[in-house]
Amino acid sequence: MWPPYHQPRPLVFFYKKPSPLFDRLVAEVTTAKLPLFPYPVETENPWAALPCLWPLGFAGAVLAEALPPPEGVRLEAEAQAAGLMDLAVPGAKGLWGQYTEGVALERFLGQHFPGAKALWLGPLRPALAPFLRPLAQVAVAASTFAEGDSFLARLPERARGPVVARAEEVQALALRADLLLYAGGRLSLEHLQPFHVLVALVPPDRGVWERVQAVYAPEDLLGVRVRVILEGLGYPV
Repeated sequence: MWPPYHQPRPLVFFYKKPSPLFDRLVAEVTTAKLPLFPYPVETENPWAALPCLWPLGFAGAVLAEALPPPEGVRLEAEAQAAGLMDLAVPGAKGLWGQYTEGVALERFLGQHFPGAKALWLGPLRPALAPFLRPLAQVAVAASTFAEGDSFLARLPERARGPVVARAEEVQALALRADLLLYAGGRLSLEHLQPFHVLVALVPPDRGVWERVQAVYAPEDLLGVRVRVILEGLGYPV
């Protein structure tokens, strides 16, 4: 059941640079006819603006890019595990912090690739590691073994795969992976096989699409994240 509000309440969207997430959020709010009024605010410090929102009766605050939580914010378990939050929801005892990007990734993987063997390519994002739980195994191509081991330590032990650094070792791991998780940087086409599915957290080069079975672009994850955001606000759609 939706919260008992009838007049649209402000839903502030903080960003440092324009984000396609805002357009998807507006589209979903409009389609579902939710009593929310999303509006964008460009700022380097969203936490400084939060006290000004309380008199407005705001529904929540969305961050295009997650940040470490400020003092006094209570965190949902997912945000606590990540050490980041990208959604602040007002409650009777203050703000609740949530990490919707991680939850959305976990749901997406659980729906499409439960039990898959994955290889992470590109810059490591430790905050997202706990949300790779639906996968059977995650291997990592890292610049150092210490960096890769630190990333995998945030996963359940059963899902911790090997860490490799040399190109030939990455190639060997890619041949055993069902799923490639691409987080940015140079993506060698030699690592791509026709049986691979690529989940891209950042836009991949167009040539990648022709080398693999399927590509899930960042836009595919945005739709899931918008639903997680609205659910966190009390509007499951």
